[in-house]
Amino acid sequence: MPREVFLVELWRRYADAAEEIRVKRYKDYVKLKARLKHYIYTIRVPSDVADQLIKEYKSKNKTINEY
Repeated sequence: MPREVFLVELWRRYADAAEEIRVKRYKDYVKLKARLKHYIYTIRVPSDVADQLIKEYKSKNKTINEY
C-alpha cells in the first residue's frame, strides 16, 4: 500500500533514498511517487512545485518516469 505524505520536506527525504520517482499529472495537481524498497511514498503538490522538484531530482540523476 502506498503511504501519503503531506510535507514536502519529509517527501524529499524519501525521494533521496528512492530507487525511482514516478510522476502522475492531474488537472488540479501533480502526484509524485517515491519508490523505495518496501513502500511507495506519495505527495500531491501544485504543478509549479512539482516542476521544481522534478528538475531538482533530474539534476541528481534520479530515474524519473512520467505517466
